[in-house]
Amino acid sequence: MSVRYELRDRLTEVSAAEASRSEVPVVEVLSTSAFHGLTGIDPDGREALRSLVASESCYVEVYPDFMVGSFAVPDKADPTGDPDLFSFYLEGSHLIFIDDGTVAAAILASIAKSGVMRTTSTAHCLYLFFKTLLVDDLTYLGRLEDAMEDAEEAMIERGADITTNKIMEYRRTSTRLGTYYQQLAAMATVIADDENDLMDAADAQAFSRASTLADRLANRAETIKEYSLQLHELHQTRIDLKQNSIMQTFTIVTVLFAPLTLITGWFGMNLTVLPGVDWPWMAGALVAVGVIATAGFLFFFRWKRWL
Repeated sequence: MSVRYELRDRLTEVSAAEASRSEVPVVEVLSTSAFHGLTGIDPDGREALRSLVASESCYVEVYPDFMVGSFAVPDKADPTGDPDLFSFYLEGSHLIFIDDGTVAAAILASIAKSGVMRTTSTAHCLYLFFKTLLVDDLTYLGRLEDAMEDAEEAMIERGADITTNKIMEYRRTSTRLGTYYQQLAAMATVIADDENDLMDAADAQAFSRASTLADRLANRAETIKEYSLQLHELHQTRIDLKQNSIMQTFTIVTVLFAPLTLITGWFGMNLTVLPGVDWPWMAGALVAVGVIATAGFLFFFRWKRWL
């Protein structure tokens, strides 16, 4: 999918021919094959982009006349699945996103729809791209935390059985998002340093704000991760209590039948020398002993509130 915009007072979509002869900065979204077919791209930049995309992480490398970077954006519908991978190439008046999917084009379309841009620089457009990536994430993390609170309430108040897989999904999601935000924060910090003087001071300051926002999101994700660990401990405690209850029931049943087992085992032996075997009241006495012993154990268990 190839899309091209001129940077005027807003992003204005243009054709490939119009972009090639434009006198204002241009932003493009190109497929990998289309990008590698371009002329005038620094060979070091091409090779750096290949290695960055293969790493499946968010990272940036700065060169004297340009910078290259990659994004690995988790899918909000399935944060633990494969991320959306794309990259960018930025020089003075040209910003190219290399994306074989639709994420970069969709973000630029939302920027174009949002209205007037503060400046018409490619660096400012890249900042708006960063900002759009993060704009709804505080709300998303809030919904994730609300879902975990609902799960905790269900376990404590209603005794609901939340699966281990569901709890581990919360943990994997928070871990994945935390790593993603940390990488974005580091990436924005490097760009804000502006080692190659590709942007003005205002754009560099904007990337500092983007780094701060990404740090806040990383901290929030870390808090949610800790919450998921507490949720896992609560879930494990409930499992342990359930297992203890089952074992207690088995123990009580075993103890209740122990006197009867002893009596039947003792007098069930095929021997005639046992005392009381010929006593006519022996059967009644054994029944009475069994009933008294069982009743005594039942009273003891009730007294201990084990029943």
